[in-house]
Amino acid sequence: MLFFNSGRAVWRRGLLWSLLAVPGVAMGQQLPGPAAAPPDSARLSQRQHRLSDVQVRAVGPERFAVGSRRFELDSAVLAQYRGGNLADVLQARTPLILKSYGPGQLATIALRGTSAQHTAVLWNGLNIMLPTLGQNDFALLPVGANTGVSVQPGPAAALYGSGAVGGAVLLNNDPDWRPGSRGSAQFDAGSFGLLGGSLEARTTTSAVAVRVAASYREAQNNYSYVLREARGPVRYTLQNAALRHQWSISPDVAWRVGTAGEVTAAAWLTDADREIQSGVNVVGSEARERDQSRRLVLGYRHVAARQQWAVRGAWFEDIINYRDRGTPSNSRVRTTQAQAEHTSALGARGSLRVGAEAQHFAALVGGYGSEIIAENRAAAFALLRYDPRPALRFSANLRQAALPAGLAPLTPTVGLEWDLLPAPVDTLTNSLIHQITAKASVARSYRAPTLNERYWLLGGNPLLRPESGFGSEAGLRHRLSWDRRTSLETELTAFRQDVDDWVQWLPMAGTGIWSPRNLRQVRSQGLEASTALRRRQGHYTGSAQLAYHFTDTRKTQGSAADSDPVGVQLAFVPQHQASFSTDHHWRDWLASGTFVFTSFRYINASGTDFLPGTGLLGATVGRTLHGPADTSLLVLVQAANLLNQAYDSYPGRPAPPRTVGGSLRLNWN
Repeated sequence: MLFFNSGRAVWRRGLLWSLLAVPGVAMGQQLPGPAAAPPDSARLSQRQHRLSDVQVRAVGPERFAVGSRRFELDSAVLAQYRGGNLADVLQARTPLILKSYGPGQLATIALRGTSAQHTAVLWNGLNIMLPTLGQNDFALLPVGANTGVSVQPGPAAALYGSGAVGGAVLLNNDPDWRPGSRGSAQFDAGSFGLLGGSLEARTTTSAVAVRVAASYREAQNNYSYVLREARGPVRYTLQNAALRHQWSISPDVAWRVGTAGEVTAAAWLTDADREIQSGVNVVGSEARERDQSRRLVLGYRHVAARQQWAVRGAWFEDIINYRDRGTPSNSRVRTTQAQAEHTSALGARGSLRVGAEAQHFAALVGGYGSEIIAENRAAAFALLRYDPRPALRFSANLRQAALPAGLAPLTPTVGLEWDLLPAPVDTLTNSLIHQITAKASVARSYRAPTLNERYWLLGGNPLLRPESGFGSEAGLRHRLSWDRRTSLETELTAFRQDVDDWVQWLPMAGTGIWSPRNLRQVRSQGLEASTALRRRQGHYTGSAQLAYHFTDTRKTQGSAADSDPVGVQLAFVPQHQASFSTDHHWRDWLASGTFVFTSFRYINASGTDFLPGTGLLGATVGRTLHGPADTSLLVLVQAANLLNQAYDSYPGRPAPPRTVGGSLRLNWN
């Protein structure tokens, strides 16, 4: 993101050309996201005589995701969960499917009925999935380490590469070019031995923007639960489930170079030491795991009048050390990535991005033997955005990846958005403003086999084919606003996708050794509906969001050796998910509430055993106390599972009862 000062003519000319080069800005179009208030004629007249200070973001990949659904967790929501992890905020604020083994334990996400391996997670544009498992543990990703979190459901391999079959979760640290210094320090405490804290500090000059975020968390998780036994209900205390420590530090810096360049550098270091809960029926477990990640990225971006280009390189190291009473299991994977891309304007209505990327993995894993396993992957892509008219937007993307076993499936994507009832560009009245947009997209996706699937001793299959997915979605988005202070946005999306060559581990005939094979074909289809009401009046700001997801995911094809029946809803995929959240700010007070409903879900492939549905209620109340010299103290009280519902987050793993926590956050500016 570059800041253009109005006092410099060269920046003004670059700004104007950049706006022309970005479809949807030059033509006055409504871009995906919350509806903006239309400018009135007075402001338009002023704009013709004076260019005020503005901020221009370089064209991001989401600009080429026309027709796809996308939603973001705003900064106010992220601030409430700053002491937690991504699993906490996504579980409380979205109807997305998360499978959690308990507080601080493994937590994975599945978008649109696919598996955890079908969700790509990108940090500052780079895939951070664990190459051995092909997925991410969201309990190990602290919220405060990132300034932006967004989710794009649906196949998006052309944009984000391998694993974006069910969708992608995007984490970003965009530089903040507001001049001056600001920061905050927070202390957290809560039920069952929860202690933590976080720190965020920023300082910005005309040429450099620096941000440092750090967090720490620990919890005993020694809550009680009830089991029904022959002698009646018996109360126990959870054992071997403590989060001994979890810390994270993420410094990043942006430096303006010349009149059009920007160098960025970022690091993200995490360390978690946790006991591994083994289930209520396992006695005397002493399992423990240490997870460490080191992520470093360095990039350069150049934004000129009608083009921009960027290069970045990254180095990641992921270490997992697991031990129990038996032999420990250790792994260390180092990933090196490089990306380069060039974006050019196609007249005033289009833009084209071409680029390439490469990855190198070096894994030392006990399950692979004593030697380091190395693997290389590469991909090239082309992304096109073209807007024939202000009310009509089109994108066409293509990616081709090269894997050790050969070429991955070619992954094209086509998307379209059409404003059936465009919002007026200029109005001086307080009348209702309607906008109805039809959207659709069709995409192919792929998932490269993981290192475990290819190289695990006594079972790994280096001949595995990449999984291939084909999906489509279509929907309507309606925006309604009153007198610029009240808005209502409603969206309805229907989707369907098929995943072929789905990898499944099965015992081999004659040996009983488990081995992965391309056996299954799975179809997922459903509906997603959401509505959001926002109101601003004087010192009051409020909002309410309601979302519902219906997901039907079944295996449509298998093999004779596959014991899973065809036509049964997949395990751990609930058909119904719904969430409601409301946020209110008045003067120095804030209050919010959340309710998330999850229907029953099968826990085995045959569909005979299931976990019952749950309804979880949470609330937050806070007040800001103003101090001297631009300081303030925010006092927060949060509660989860207010209805004190007893349920299992995973079979044999009881979830926490009602929990209460508090935070003190000192802000300075």
